[in-house]
Amino acid sequence: MKTNDIKEIFDLTAKEYDSQRRKFIPCFDDYYATTIDFVHETIQKPSTIVDLGAGTGLLSKYLYDYYPDAKYTLIDVSDKMLEIAKQRFEGLNNFDYKVIDYTKEFDDCSYDLVSSALSIHHLENKDKLKLYKNIYNHLSKKGTFLNIDQFNANTKKMNSCYEQWWTKYIKNSGIAKEEYEKWLKRRELDKENTIDETKELLKEAGFEIIECIYKFMKFGVVLAMKNN
Repeated sequence: MKTNDIKEIFDLTAKEYDSQRRKFIPCFDDYYATTIDFVHETIQKPSTIVDLGAGTGLLSKYLYDYYPDAKYTLIDVSDKMLEIAKQRFEGLNNFDYKVIDYTKEFDDCSYDLVSSALSIHHLENKDKLKLYKNIYNHLSKKGTFLNIDQFNANTKKMNSCYEQWWTKYIKNSGIAKEEYEKWLKRRELDKENTIDETKELLKEAGFEIIECIYKFMKFGVVLAMKNN
């Protein structure tokens, strides 16, 4: 799926995105709040944070609760998503916003924490590897990469079981038919791999410390640290 297709679909869903998260993510609180609390207790306090595929700024909001003095850069291909993020952080002067395709261009800055939520699984493996190398090169000494994302199970059988359970959960969440159909359309963008495959790609990109710190069915959190 081309970047323009991703932009179009997420532009259309921007206004509803945040309000629907709990209906699409059965482990929402652990996925975001508990994970960020653990990260806060684990890594060095970051002074610079970039959120890749930031969307409406949901992940940055959770990070901001712990790091209100950090400098934030929110990057997304959807300008409409970032408009909502700007409203969320209105009045704060430590936030920058960039409407760019992070798979093709980054910037010359160095970051203590590179974060991403529910974005990188849209990429093919070769593009993921390219991105992970870019992330590694843009991390400061002993910097951290946090990826909150969707992953495949290790077997087709179990992945099918996860998919069936997840679909049933969403159908029973009270979601409107129109929104359910939009979700199915967004699912066409997904290029998920397994957590083990992700670890191998991160290792190839240069990371030495790589750990899955949370997993619930297709939802996982991978933490990778630069060790020099």
